[in-house]
Amino acid sequence: MNKNTKYVIYVGMFSALCTVATFIKVPFGNGAMVHLGSAMIFTLSILFGGKYSAPAGAIGSAFFDLLLGFSPYTLWSFLIKGIAGALAGSISHYNGNKGKNLILNIFALIIASLWTLVGYIGAWTVVIGSYQAALLNIPSSLMSSAMGMIIALPLSMVLRKALSKSGHLDLDAQTYN
Repeated sequence: MNKNTKYVIYVGMFSALCTVATFIKVPFGNGAMVHLGSAMIFTLSILFGGKYSAPAGAIGSAFFDLLLGFSPYTLWSFLIKGIAGALAGSISHYNGNKGKNLILNIFALIIASLWTLVGYIGAWTVVIGSYQAALLNIPSSLMSSAMGMIIALPLSMVLRKALSKSGHLDLDAQTYN
């Protein structure tokens, strides 16, 4: 199978996982929500790096917004979650660490969470039309990110073991006939 075809298949599959994870949510605050989409993006970032988590987070989050009628947020989510996946994945894989350094992973997820918070404050301000109303959504953003970190850190460790044993951790090294 062509390397580019494999990449598109993985990104598509990971995007679907991000969309489904975002459906697992609890409404909170001023139209915001606490969801597991961040947990999926963070897990993918730690396991596979920004090459996979950035497009998966961008596409999956934007697709969720389209499916649920949050179309004013679609482009915002695409950019914010895509950059969050790129940040988390790039930092956790910095200097050849490949997501194996817990301290670096925590730092990566905190940076991605802060970016997400700042990005969505901007998005909420534009879409809602009020900076003050946007600030009311800060707790839900922080809760989603915190929940994402709490889930992604141990989940990525468990999945790393299973994927390593099965030979599926390094997606770019796999060859199929």
